[in-house]
Amino acid sequence: MTVKNVCCWDLEGPISTRDFAAELSRLLNKNPILELQDFDLGVFFKMLSEYDDYLIEIPGVKEELNIEDYQPGDTLRLIAPLYISCFSDKELVRLAEQNLGLLPGCTELMKILKKRWDIFIISTSYTHFAHSVAKFLKIPRDHVFCTELNLKKVKESFFNIKSDVDFLVKNIFQKFLTNDKKLSTVIENLNEFFWSKRKSDYIKAMNQVQVRGGIRKELAVEQISEKNNVPISEMIVLGDSITDINMLQRLKDESGIAVSFNGNRFTVKRANIAVTTVNNIGTLPIFEYKDSIERFLDSWEKNYNNFYANPRNIPEELVSREIKNYFVKYQFVPEIENLKNKSNREIDLIILKQENMRKKVRGWAGNLG
Repeated sequence: MTVKNVCCWDLEGPISTRDFAAELSRLLNKNPILELQDFDLGVFFKMLSEYDDYLIEIPGVKEELNIEDYQPGDTLRLIAPLYISCFSDKELVRLAEQNLGLLPGCTELMKILKKRWDIFIISTSYTHFAHSVAKFLKIPRDHVFCTELNLKKVKESFFNIKSDVDFLVKNIFQKFLTNDKKLSTVIENLNEFFWSKRKSDYIKAMNQVQVRGGIRKELAVEQISEKNNVPISEMIVLGDSITDINMLQRLKDESGIAVSFNGNRFTVKRANIAVTTVNNIGTLPIFEYKDSIERFLDSWEKNYNNFYANPRNIPEELVSREIKNYFVKYQFVPEIENLKNKSNREIDLIILKQENMRKKVRGWAGNLG
């Protein structure tokens, strides 16, 4: 029996340079509804993103706060009430479609992969952005797992969050700014706001949203595996942030291919391959040589110093002529590394390279966890 080829892509990072929710936050002070014109809500989003990392990274915190169901990427739940108040579904779709932010080579890569691969998107991003990207790339909507956010439906249960927002932004966030943007100075305030006031309208609105991150991405991998009758060990998953750690670890544990794509300290330690690249087509060898991946990685790494500066120097026997021609066409060479045989020092260097590339490719969004 021939096993179907299945790959799962995180959206923001491996496909698009955008962080849609973070960009929405930067527009909030232009909306008069919540009267936040005097605040940089992009920095506010970054504070919540750091808080998200804290809740996930520090052992025992979720249990202490009685929020065991909190998952990486739930930043999009914490901030959702502000978007619910300030935007409509049509506005979010328009904002998504006006700039998909696709990585160089992405459209061409997806056309290539579709010849032999079934492509799925597993993303924390809201439906408006995830579905817009999928539509452009001609990926069926039922192949997209993302964060459902139906603003029209949520607004039918009106929430008066103005006083809550004032306290969160004008008190807690202002304290964060006054204290040199040190998260430690407001952690207790954030803990109390989000987890002690469960009857506030802000929290009721927040809890209307379930973010597709962490364990919920892993569950999507399971669903895709079962529905398509493809073992997880035969799949490829690509991710770049803390929201991807569960699905990457699951693939790694089951001997599938887990790729940290321009990732960070969260993804490199959960993946078995690192791809550091300015162009999406840099992942193509992973798909082409999936069934002989160890041999390919060994040859690529041994010869890398001979051709990294010029794709024309890639040996003919190392990759197909088609792949080499793409690298020559776009004038780049990806760094592709096997994480299974690296020392801790080598892993640290790979993390540094990946994080630098992440910031180069994604700009402001590359600094988020």
